[in-house]
Amino acid sequence: MCFGPKCTSVSSRRRRRSPRQPSPTPTPLAVLDLSKPEERNAHDFVQRMSTGPDTSWKVLALCRQASVLLCVVRWLHPKTEPNPLSLVEVSLVERAVYWHNYATASAAHAELARRCETTATQIVIHA
Repeated sequence: MCFGPKCTSVSSRRRRRSPRQPSPTPTPLAVLDLSKPEERNAHDFVQRMSTGPDTSWKVLALCRQASVLLCVVRWLHPKTEPNPLSLVEVSLVERAVYWHNYATASAAHAELARRCETTATQIVIHA
């Protein structure tokens, strides 16, 4: 039971909020030409692996390096995968996927940064 006066003014918490600014347009992590069948296949593969009922990994960071899409991923089924972090290389010219396992996220991100430092593609890391 409340014994104080009823609140009829806007709370101080609400007053302190600044009006929402429109968020800036995000910079693409990697640009793919989906009119090319191989690049479309790579896009679809990464989508299948990271979303839906059969999700296998969570993409933590990615960049494009020439004809490959590099993704730092965390495997979602670590009981079957001894090292749950990998740097996955998805080919953009053929149907091929390669990965190298890492013990720590920082090691996987360091390798991604090393591999992508020569390209102008921005690397975005999600925790």
